[in-house]
Amino acid sequence: MSINSTSTSTKEYLGHESPDGAVLGKATTSLVAFHGSSPVDQAAALTAQLTTITITDAAGTPDYALSALTTSSPYGLATLAEAVTLLYVIKNLQTRVAELETRLTEKGLVASA
Repeated sequence: MSINSTSTSTKEYLGHESPDGAVLGKATTSLVAFHGSSPVDQAAALTAQLTTITITDAAGTPDYALSALTTSSPYGLATLAEAVTLLYVIKNLQTRVAELETRLTEKGLVASA
């Protein structure tokens, strides 16, 4: 471990400026912790991602103020705009969770699937 500091900095840096980078934890079984938490080994791969929703009806203005579900058969949302909006929100969540999984896997915080 090297300590790199300037006259105004008291930060402590891990690593030796190696061109290949620095590794925290030599194996997936190495125990590592951040911010005072208990050290743990690498987390298992996340649950497999389902197919991302493809929305074919993109017409109209999103209606983010969803009303109560209809209570007659068939059950559903009050308007088509609400249903399309809900699909866009789900698709956005799928995309964002996939991005988080990619970043966590890149950093080695979770195993790859």
